[in-house]
Amino acid sequence: MQHATASRWSLLLLCCSLGACVLKPEHDELREEVAKLRKQMADSAETLEHAKQLSTELDTKLAEIEEILRRNQADLGLRVDNLEVETQGLRGAAENADFMASAASQELKELRGDLDERLKLLEGKLNEATNIPESRAELWSEAERQFKAKNYKGARRLWRTFESRYPGDAKMSEVKFQIGLTYYSERDYKAALGEFYRIVQETPKDAVVPDALYYSGLAFAKLGQCENAIAYFSALREKKTKAPAGYKQKAAEQIELLRSNKGGICDAPAADPET
Repeated sequence: MQHATASRWSLLLLCCSLGACVLKPEHDELREEVAKLRKQMADSAETLEHAKQLSTELDTKLAEIEEILRRNQADLGLRVDNLEVETQGLRGAAENADFMASAASQELKELRGDLDERLKLLEGKLNEATNIPESRAELWSEAERQFKAKNYKGARRLWRTFESRYPGDAKMSEVKFQIGLTYYSERDYKAALGEFYRIVQETPKDAVVPDALYYSGLAFAKLGQCENAIAYFSALREKKTKAPAGYKQKAAEQIELLRSNKGGICDAPAADPET
């Protein structure tokens, strides 16, 4: 349309230059087109201004959105970091709880094993307490059997039972000697000497006295008390002591061994004299 209008203006100027006259209808039409063109230009300028305004508003909104996104991203990053820290804490707590559970399980297992062991011991003691023979002969026989089996505590318990059941029995000195012999076999020489001493003091004429004297000498030798050991062996060799010849010979051999101090017996109670 702008090209057509320009052509008409050119035609009008040509006519004027040639002295031609312009008709009124054509002038009016031309004026309308000019007005219309001006209006279109004004509308275009307004539209452009509005577009610029919209563009500015759009840029502002985009900037705001970008700022919000940056903030959200920062907040989101912080939240993610916090979640990672919390997750690590929970993972550590879970691992610690697992370790504690394992430790508690192990402790419970050990306690259960210890309890089972104690129950077995109690059952064994209960069986021992309830398996004591009733008759005198059976009690004596079982005590000897336990001693031969090297169950010295069990044998001693049976001898103590015999001692309490039959305090006036003719074999009481032998019972005491057997009790002392269980201590001697366990290398509790002082306890053994206590039992042997009671026999020598309370029943000096009993047939078991030579046994008590001989083992007393051995016990003192074990303790490194050679003078006491020699004294008991010497008492065993005296004529007034009714001891078998074999005992007297053994006592003489022990005295010779102790006086020669072979193996340092009298310096340290580690070596065992020959029996």
